[in-house]
Amino acid sequence: METLNKDEAKIKKIDQFMDEILKDHPSLTKKQIYLEYEDAIDEIKPLDLFYLEMYRQETKYSVEEIMQDADKFVNVFHQRLEKYEIKEYKNNFFKSLYLETVAINNHLESLKPLFKNKKIIENKDQLLKGFEKCLEVERKFLKKENILFPHLEKTIPSTKPLEVMWALHDAARKTLREILTMLKQSTINEKEITLLIGKYYYTLYGINQKEQLILYPVAIKLLDETTLNKMFNESHEYGYAMIEVKHQEIIETVEEGQYSEGVFKTKTGTLEMKELAVLLNYLPLDITFVDKDDKVKYFNNRKARHFPRNPSIIGRLVKHCHPPKSVKIVEEIVDSFKQGKKDVEEFWITFNNVILYITYYALRDKENNYMGVLEVSQDVTHIRNLKGEKRLL
Repeated sequence: METLNKDEAKIKKIDQFMDEILKDHPSLTKKQIYLEYEDAIDEIKPLDLFYLEMYRQETKYSVEEIMQDADKFVNVFHQRLEKYEIKEYKNNFFKSLYLETVAINNHLESLKPLFKNKKIIENKDQLLKGFEKCLEVERKFLKKENILFPHLEKTIPSTKPLEVMWALHDAARKTLREILTMLKQSTINEKEITLLIGKYYYTLYGINQKEQLILYPVAIKLLDETTLNKMFNESHEYGYAMIEVKHQEIIETVEEGQYSEGVFKTKTGTLEMKELAVLLNYLPLDITFVDKDDKVKYFNNRKARHFPRNPSIIGRLVKHCHPPKSVKIVEEIVDSFKQGKKDVEEFWITFNNVILYITYYALRDKENNYMGVLEVSQDVTHIRNLKGEKRLL
């Protein structure tokens, strides 16, 4: 793992170069500007880009503006950055990402004969199938956004380049959706879909180039082997784009909760006991846990519970918590869980003018030993009435 070193003089000069390139110079050509700053450009390293004015945390440029100019500067710096491109990835996390990139590029190349020379309409079905295969690229995007980026955010001087990369992911996602929608129509505008396909290829190739020249070389220098192994372990959950990777744990991870020094710890996070108690009570669900001996062991204490619960029921046999007419059904559910015949049972009822969705889950440890039952009740009246979409954007 490498420490962050910043060459102030070099960064300042490259900033000046980028500022000059973006200006409208009637008397200077782009080549003349380039030659004036050639010495600094020749010394640029991938990590330097995270210090540049355009990519700083508090930059004056919006993500959209940076996206418009990003390719321009990557092309200018390309030859210098190639010196730092990783030729052989040793860690499995980056090795799998690289193999995905190769497979994605090969797939894109294989589709070109289907849409070149105005063959789109006659190859419509094959193109649809081919671009549906591109939906697998999402697996690679998710690993970057949810595994790689969080670790880099703790080490790099600015997260702005990661925000730009995420925005490029979203641009590729949007264009792919538009391509698929158009290919599913009965009539196709060849000119429009050709432009969309070109846009998708340009975006995806650009993402791959920025990964290879900037993102991965920086990440490999800043992240230690233990962290990278953990990241590879986590990546199996998302799967892989267009390649097969054997599921193999590299290191031991904490699978089940541990309590230490007043803190509840799992591989998915750490909570102080006060935080855990409040969190459970703020879940928009009523939960009750019945242990392996059929005794009530815990329930969360929401302000608006659907069924009455009070501390006196703790330790009570679950069959005594239901009216006699329901006891047989409850016992049958619990028995089916214990015998491994079922893992879940669901019901929905109208109760006090709301529609309740009630679910019972069999809880099992990683050795598949039965630990008890989790009862979850949720008011789904509002959810059932939702229509259309309401997005963050």
